[in-house]
Amino acid sequence: MSQNKIDKMVGQKAELDNYIGQFLNNRYLIRDLIGKGGMGRVYLAEDTAKGGMAIAIKILSLSLANQQMSQRFAREIFIGAQLGRKSEHIVRILSYGVTEDKTPFYVMEYLQGKNLKQILKIQPLTLSEFLDISTQICLGLQCAHQGISLKGEIYPIVHRDIKPENIFISEDSKQGKIVKILDFGIAKFLTERSGMTLTDSFIGSLPYCSPEHMEGRKLLDVRSDIYSLGVLMFEMLTGKHPFQTKSNSFGTWYQAHRFQMPPTVEQVNPQVKIPQILEKMLMSCLAKEISDRPQNINQILEDLEKVKIQLNEVSHNNSSDIINLSIPIQLVPVTLLSEKECLQKKWPKNKPIARIGFPHLLHTTQRPIPTFWAMLPKQEITNFSDKIHGTEFITQMNVYPMLLWVTVLYNSQPSLTKWLPYFLDLKDNRGEKIARSLAEVGYYHLLFFALEDPDCCSHVMTLSLTANQRQQLVDCLDMNQQSNEIILPNQAKNLLKTEYEKLKLDILRKLAAKPKNEKEVSKNWMAKFLEIFLKLLSRH
Repeated sequence: MSQNKIDKMVGQKAELDNYIGQFLNNRYLIRDLIGKGGMGRVYLAEDTAKGGMAIAIKILSLSLANQQMSQRFAREIFIGAQLGRKSEHIVRILSYGVTEDKTPFYVMEYLQGKNLKQILKIQPLTLSEFLDISTQICLGLQCAHQGISLKGEIYPIVHRDIKPENIFISEDSKQGKIVKILDFGIAKFLTERSGMTLTDSFIGSLPYCSPEHMEGRKLLDVRSDIYSLGVLMFEMLTGKHPFQTKSNSFGTWYQAHRFQMPPTVEQVNPQVKIPQILEKMLMSCLAKEISDRPQNINQILEDLEKVKIQLNEVSHNNSSDIINLSIPIQLVPVTLLSEKECLQKKWPKNKPIARIGFPHLLHTTQRPIPTFWAMLPKQEITNFSDKIHGTEFITQMNVYPMLLWVTVLYNSQPSLTKWLPYFLDLKDNRGEKIARSLAEVGYYHLLFFALEDPDCCSHVMTLSLTANQRQQLVDCLDMNQQSNEIILPNQAKNLLKTEYEKLKLDILRKLAAKPKNEKEVSKNWMAKFLEIFLKLLSRH
């Protein structure tokens, strides 16, 4: 790209951001905005005193109102700079300063890569990747928690804001992936500044705060970081946060961190299997009481090392040894393996070549996996293969132990929504086995076969059940053991069909009420805007 084009792009962005194109301290030329959050904005810049070397500058979201705040900011930057020199897993701080409008900034090494939040959105982590990243985070925290020397005294440094956005993974041609912790000391500086209320100080960090941090305790120790690390590691393993909240308010998150018991990894994501030692360590990190957590990072590093040893031992054994292990240590979702098996399946010879669907238990090396096989025209499969899908269970257990299992495939047009229903009679041994497998496994594979080419499976989806749906299945299976059939199976089917038609109407009504795409949202918004604008004109 030519220099003229670069300058033109910078000029266009500068219209939106006052800092782009500016010189800070007559030395740092700000080129582009590369990140922003609750604490401030991060820019790509050039150090003109060092031949245009690329650096990163973070400009905080506040002004230094007085000398005391300036001194506190300088102290925290000094601490961060010391830590960056001591550990390669803490970002290096090179300098700091204040803009013309008294906004503090600091200069960091420029890192190329992604933060952990961006990585987790793109792809799942393997167990070896999880162990590598977690170990490097722990090494950075270990260095900080060991403390730095100030006036002859050793002061342990607590980060206070461990979260995915503050974990950066950069690629090094020699060392591979290098993990760096960002924003050391900045959380403490921002929460101590004058005029702050308790809830203001947690903007953007509520999901990862320890209970004692949210209670406003000023003398936080390393175990507060260990709690935040536990939340982070849980998310790395499952792809989900350990606590579910109805809102993002301070009070809601405090209730979750202080009183909600963390679920196991398997409860949140049944597809992920981890060693018992790792599960135990994770639950220990998430303990509500400080005294119940690991007392230092060293304990976590020791457990991570034990899991690495187990992983190495497994990799040197043959496949039969791996199957017989009592402690599973494969983090890559088992669905990837069973999905591959599904793609090798052929349409049963005893089934007609027609628009039909039926369930089947797929027997794998680990356990039977519930599947649903559906034959459709190839064009319909293409329409639905990458769309939103869902599952519903309709029951009338008080009159007969039967489930209507419905797989719903949504399209952009409600009229094209596809329904795949199937009756599971729990009095029938096969129906009972499939329902039990759905409850235990927590997901099922949907296999598509094309009418035009019916021999082999053309596409596979994996649909997960919610915790409520799994409990619903368990409750139905329990009721089946003691139920008395009041009506006949065919009568039960007719009853469930009536409920099914009501469900379809309800779902279609909701789909029709939603905007179909971003263009429609934009059109609706513009129409509303014009309506308000015309009303205003009519008044003048």
